Amino acid sequence: GRLSYYDKINQFWIIADSNMNETDTLSCANNIRTDYHDIRLLNNGGYILQGYDSLWTDMSEIVEGGHSFALIRDILVIQEFDNDHNLILEWRADNHLDILNYSDYLDLTSFQITWMHGNSIEVDYDNNLLLSNRTNNEIIKIDRATGDILWIMGGPLNEFTFIDDPLNGFNKQHDVRRIENGNITLFDNG
Repeated sequence: GRLSYYDKINQFWIIADSNMNETDTLSCANNIRTDYHDIRLLNNGGYILQGYDSLWTDMSEIVEGGHSFALIRDILVIQEFDNDHNLILEWRADNHLDILNYSDYLDLTSFQITWMHGNSIEVDYDNNLLLSNRTNNEIIKIDRATGDILWIMGGPLNEFTFIDDPLNGFNKQHDVRRIENGNITLFDNG
């Protein structure tokens, strides 16, 4: 079996065999900062990583009171690689989501806006991806072939009703997983 751990100083994953011999290092492509929160080592030898990008943006043209030279940090990027380290899927939050929808969660007038905090990636029963975005209290289901968003649970774009829940959903969650009976579990930090 393969074991993995993250080198926080150099910002890459180290893969080791069952004897703890280092066999490979894994990192995001396209100048994306590799994150340590989750990695998926796939049975076919491929892997899925998450990382972050940042963009300088004129927020004064987008939101009243926005900075003309604002840094949008932590734009979540999911990258899937085959067993030869070829990038086969790149999903960028800014290509599929509008930061304006997150104004209840983020100060869009700040000089630095930290948009997302992904902390788990799950390959779902239908081979698509479940992604936990802690900053905005949401789970995003992503079509693994096209990158399209299939649904969003929680957060400002919630498509679900939470029944008999006095807190109306989860808050700052971690570790979203699909279990064998079809339920989705998470650790609700709220």
